[in-house]
Amino acid sequence: MPSWFKWPLSLQSSSHHVLGKSLFWLGSAQIMGRIVRLISSIIIARLLTPENFGEIAIILTSFELISTPLRRLTTAALVKMDESSFVKALPEANKINWVASILAFIIMCLLSIILAQFYQNNHIILPMILMASSYLILPFGMLYVALNLRQNRMRIVGRAVLWQTMMDGILTTILALIGLGIWAIIIPKVIVTFVWLGIHRYQNSLPLNKTKIISEISTQPSTQTPSSSFNPKCHYSYQAILKFGIPVGLSDITLAFRQNIDYLLVGYFLGIEALGIYFFAFNASLGISLGIIQSYGTALYSHLCQPSQESLQQKFRHSLKFIMMLTIPLITLQTLLSPWYLPLIYGEKWLTAGALPIFILLCLSGLVRPLGEAASQYLLSNHQAQLNLKANIVLTLLLIACISLASIWGLQAVALASLLCYFITLPAFTYFLLKQKDQHTSHMGKELPNDA
Repeated sequence: MPSWFKWPLSLQSSSHHVLGKSLFWLGSAQIMGRIVRLISSIIIARLLTPENFGEIAIILTSFELISTPLRRLTTAALVKMDESSFVKALPEANKINWVASILAFIIMCLLSIILAQFYQNNHIILPMILMASSYLILPFGMLYVALNLRQNRMRIVGRAVLWQTMMDGILTTILALIGLGIWAIIIPKVIVTFVWLGIHRYQNSLPLNKTKIISEISTQPSTQTPSSSFNPKCHYSYQAILKFGIPVGLSDITLAFRQNIDYLLVGYFLGIEALGIYFFAFNASLGISLGIIQSYGTALYSHLCQPSQESLQQKFRHSLKFIMMLTIPLITLQTLLSPWYLPLIYGEKWLTAGALPIFILLCLSGLVRPLGEAASQYLLSNHQAQLNLKANIVLTLLLIACISLASIWGLQAVALASLLCYFITLPAFTYFLLKQKDQHTSHMGKELPNDA
């Protein structure tokens, strides 16, 4: 890092300096990547119709919901293990990743047929199958991601996000100008998976450390073979990994389902064209801020899992102040300027379609969305995955009820219902967590043997 670069004093002097540094790399990567994506979205918004956006929303939402539990199925456990357990758990984690990824591929292929019949639109089948093929690439990089996260290499994680987003935006723009329609959105998303893979694997060898394994074998009775180092009854077995990872995956998928439930309901009640308008407004209004929030969640979980003199509750409080200071000014400015720049950048047709009030309402909902992300990461790091799961289920059910009722009055009512639901529930739940005492937790590497 250049000698002239200085972190803000508030970060240098505070105990959440590491979180600030991690979020700096991830957040700056998201922002720079989103600028490229913004240029791409301007072109796409002028070339594609609301119906095209509706088809894209169906495909990307399906992909997101299926891929969400994969991301931390093994990673969450690996990040919390001690070094010895981590090394020994890698072979079993790799098997789990492959089985889960193949299963995800099959599910999305079958879902493409079901959704095509439901929406009477066979155009989405082949794009969904192509998107599903990226699941088969993920296992080649998932262990390397876990290694980078547990070692807090957020600069590498941010670099992967940046180059993925930039390549996605550039390729999408080129293919859209050629006239490939929705394929211009789908094809780049598969290609950039290889970019993600290459960055995480570059000069990043997994610690399948032969010297450690040999030293452990040499201390055991001579009747044991090397394979006994990977005894499935040990605390690094696949049962133990799944026992920790499945609740995390379920919590993540309920969170993703909650964040995408409005797409599903709008498409069901109001049709593909209305879904396209809503999908456009959502991504145009919350694109950059959600990128920062997602980066914050990634950095926060690793930050909370790191040993520290601070209590988990204190780190949680500091992290909340940090993210709110970043997002509130950004979202407020975006909301105030939206009547001016929405038609100027994206075209008058979206004003005619009624996207502006939806844009403003969704933008305002971003003010409290960081609270939900922070609450989930806090509960997962505090071994309260069940509470996180229950909270997300309750909030999702409330959203379903509010949006289903509001859909009677159209898209603006749906956006308003979503805003009110978030503004009431997320601050209330965060307040409850801030009043909660720290749970007694122990290091996962020591905790798991009793559970396995």
